[in-house]
Amino acid sequence: MRDDVSRDPALAAALHDAAGAPAPKVDWEALRARISAEARVPLARRRQSRRTSVRLRALLPLAAAAGIAGLALATVPERRPAAVTPQERSEIQAALRESLPDQVALLISGEAAEAALLESAEENAAEN
Repeated sequence: MRDDVSRDPALAAALHDAAGAPAPKVDWEALRARISAEARVPLARRRQSRRTSVRLRALLPLAAAAGIAGLALATVPERRPAAVTPQERSEIQAALRESLPDQVALLISGEAAEAALLESAEENAAEN
């Protein structure tokens, strides 16, 4: 089919003038070697960042779970024991007085130290 096409010499000359002389032979191996040498450092950085991102990607579910748990714990109201009313306090003290010997109840309440201080003060006053 190409044989049927007649070439126009004026058109061929115009194309030759516009495109210039034909390109010289290209040494593809040398070009590949230069590109490979220039790309070695950027590719190594990219591989390293990819390894880092894979490691970080492994931590992503853990971080998400920790965030969800933190949010859940922050929104749950604190469960503090209800404040003891004065009536309940007196009932507790009465139960302790009945179930514990006198000296233990004084030690727990802190009254033993006060009583000991008062006794020593009275003894010192009596001696003087």
